[in-house]
Amino acid sequence: MSQEQRTGRIGYWPLRTDSEDRSGRDQHGIAHGVGFDDSAVFDGVSSYIELPDISETDGSRPFTLSLEFEVNDGHGYFPGGLASRYSEATMEGWHLSVLSQAGVTSSQSNWRNLQFGWSTGKSPIQWKDWGSPGNGRYICSMCVYNDSLYAGIFDDAQDNRGHVYRLDKDGRWIDCGNPDNSNSVWSMAEYNGKLYVGTMRYRAAGSALPESPNQEAGGNIYRYEGGRTWTLFGRLPVEGNDSVGALTVYDGKLIAMSFYPHGIFAFGEDGSCESLGAPGPEGKTRTMTLSPYQGNLYVGCNQKQGVSRRTLREPWEDSGTVTNCDQVYCFSVFHNELLTGIWPEARMFRYEDGEFWSDYGLMGSEKEVMGIAVFNGKLYGGTLPGGHVYRYTGEHQWELIGVLEQPDPHILYRRVWTMAVFNGQLFAGTLPGGKVWSLTHDPLATSDTSLSPGWHRATATYDQERLRLYVDGDLVSTVTIPPQAVDESGRAAELSVRSLPFVLGKGPQCHFSGRIREVQLFDRALGENEIG
Repeated sequence: MSQEQRTGRIGYWPLRTDSEDRSGRDQHGIAHGVGFDDSAVFDGVSSYIELPDISETDGSRPFTLSLEFEVNDGHGYFPGGLASRYSEATMEGWHLSVLSQAGVTSSQSNWRNLQFGWSTGKSPIQWKDWGSPGNGRYICSMCVYNDSLYAGIFDDAQDNRGHVYRLDKDGRWIDCGNPDNSNSVWSMAEYNGKLYVGTMRYRAAGSALPESPNQEAGGNIYRYEGGRTWTLFGRLPVEGNDSVGALTVYDGKLIAMSFYPHGIFAFGEDGSCESLGAPGPEGKTRTMTLSPYQGNLYVGCNQKQGVSRRTLREPWEDSGTVTNCDQVYCFSVFHNELLTGIWPEARMFRYEDGEFWSDYGLMGSEKEVMGIAVFNGKLYGGTLPGGHVYRYTGEHQWELIGVLEQPDPHILYRRVWTMAVFNGQLFAGTLPGGKVWSLTHDPLATSDTSLSPGWHRATATYDQERLRLYVDGDLVSTVTIPPQAVDESGRAAELSVRSLPFVLGKGPQCHFSGRIREVQLFDRALGENEIG
């Protein structure tokens, strides 16, 4: 008996020198812009491998997909999709992806998080209120780190300082302390396996709120050591510094941006600091948000300066002024394209290269797009002044799916400022309630610990009732498929993706940047003892 007959393996693509199937079924792939060097090399821009329409992966029966991969995101590329049967037109289908998200206003909320999800849009939308950590007024930052969700807040009720809280397994918020005496922990990012935060003296009048009685300057970067212990990592070397407005990782450096004064800086792991300057005239330009995208570092500005980009070696260059925009608040990468959200209307724009941006749709009658996140094949945005959450439906249209801050005639601005994907849910933080909410929708299995450098094996199983995700042989997540997705015959009818291509190196967020090899497909859901 052959290995295929014995194990149920119905596809085997070593990808060492080509994209041919070695299972004996001649399901050869077509490589698009892929190089081969003892593995398939994907460029994170346009390369992918198209496989035949293999019926066992259309949702009508169980299957297992296993592959080895190595992420190459060191030069401003997001990891992206490993494998998928997903439609960009309908935003439906399944995907095995590595999610990194930067430009979520002030934070890099997800970093190298492996995910296996199936988007249908048919599962119920369920919001859950996780309360207000520290009874603060503003959730300023979020980051998924070491299998936990961390939130930075403005003006903790107990001492008017900015604290960091961790969401415990039982739903309680655990106080991780205040890194310094300023009133907010404004930005967060994971860098080389550690959690870093930036502090700020937040000027609450900008949100039409009473000022905090605490006016201590921030402007410091801290590294988390566990418990309530923080180590000072660096201070932004700019005159009048009181704020770290955003953090992200680019080209092996931790990039920190001042919010009120003018300056962007690249920090090495040893604390060394290099000034990157900042676009626009000093004294008139504020930089608002940061994100890498396909090799460059992008910054969004105010005062009609629009968007600029650079590398660590080349200076800032203009990437265009966004129409009717005074402030660029967020970036997202979705369907392999760079998007940005603005004020004074809650409109998204798509980068068309050069200096041109095209309209990507308006979120109701709101005035500003703030938190923005890719969640299980769909794109979500938080807004001001209503404290709403919208979901992109295609053709430049957005639908309202949540009101997280209730209308109040005494409150001028209600914000959904930051977002993160954690434990199969989309988390969102608000002002002025200072609450954290989560959205549960279509099934998504997540690994909430970042992937270390080097090769890993991902295994995804589907048995028509649940999704399971394994990393290097260890089960990291199991999610149940909602009953609404199963028809009278017991088949997961709503998960059918028969009309969609089966591809390697592409997913809902973007094309994969890195290497893939040893891809195997089985016509059943392998048991845990069979996955090594």
